[in-house]
Amino acid sequence: MSIRKEDAYLHYLCMDLQEDGFKYAVLSKSDKSIVHARSLEFEAFNRDSITSVLSEPELFFDYESIVVSAGAMRNTIVPVDLFSHGDMQDIFKLNYPAPYENIDYNRIPELGIVNIYELPLWMKSMFVIKFPRAKIVHPSTVALKGVMGFNNWRLMAHVYVTSHSFYLLITEKDKLQYFNRFDYTNLADMVYHMLFVFEQKNLDKNLLELSLYGVPAGWELLAELQTYFKNPIKVSNKKEDAEYFILAKQLLCV
Repeated sequence: MSIRKEDAYLHYLCMDLQEDGFKYAVLSKSDKSIVHARSLEFEAFNRDSITSVLSEPELFFDYESIVVSAGAMRNTIVPVDLFSHGDMQDIFKLNYPAPYENIDYNRIPELGIVNIYELPLWMKSMFVIKFPRAKIVHPSTVALKGVMGFNNWRLMAHVYVTSHSFYLLITEKDKLQYFNRFDYTNLADMVYHMLFVFEQKNLDKNLLELSLYGVPAGWELLAELQTYFKNPIKVSNKKEDAEYFILAKQLLCV
C-alpha cells in the first residue's frame, strides 16, 4: 500500500542503507506498524549511485519524523563513564587500525553504553542534505535497542542477520552479556562463529533460546540452522520483529 502525501504527518519514515541495498518503510504513528515498505537496489556503493535511488516522491513527504540507519561496518561500544567526545578516535583506535573516516557515536543510556562507529562523510552529507530532519543512527545501535526492548530475563541468544554479516547478542536478566558482529559467506560460517562464542562463554547450546531477526519466518536456511540446536529457533510472524526488524526498531532511537 502506498502512502498519500496528505497523510504523511500521521506516519514515520524509516530508512536503512547497507552495501547490498537501500530499504525504507512507512510506519503508522498510532500502532507503530509498517503500512508500506520497499527495497531498492543500486549499481555501486557510492554517493552518485545511491543518490539516484533516493528519488521516490514518497521519501520527501512531510512525515512526523525521519530516521536513517547507516554507516560503515566497524563499531565499538564502551561504558558511558569511559566515553569522552574528544577521545572518540583514540577509543576507536584501540579496536580497529587506520584508515577510517569520520568517527561518530550514539548514546544508548538505557544500557549505560556509547556506540562509536564510522560514518563516511559522503554518506552523512548525502542524508543531511536530502533529509535535513532525519536522525542518523548506526545499524548496530538499532539492533541493540531493538533486542533489549524485548523481555530478556531468561538466558537468550539473539542474531540479527544481514546479507553478509550478522550481529550476535547474548542477554540474561535484562542485561547485555555479549555483543559482536561477524562476517559470513554461508550458513557454516555463521554456525561456526555462534558455537565458538557459546563455547568461550561456557554456554550449552542445547539449553539456549535463540531468536533470529532480519529474516522472514519462512527463511530458507532456518531448517538447516535448527539442526544445530535443540530448542526451537524463534522467528516472529510479526514482520516488524522479523524481516523489517531494523526498520521498525529505529523508532526506539527517536
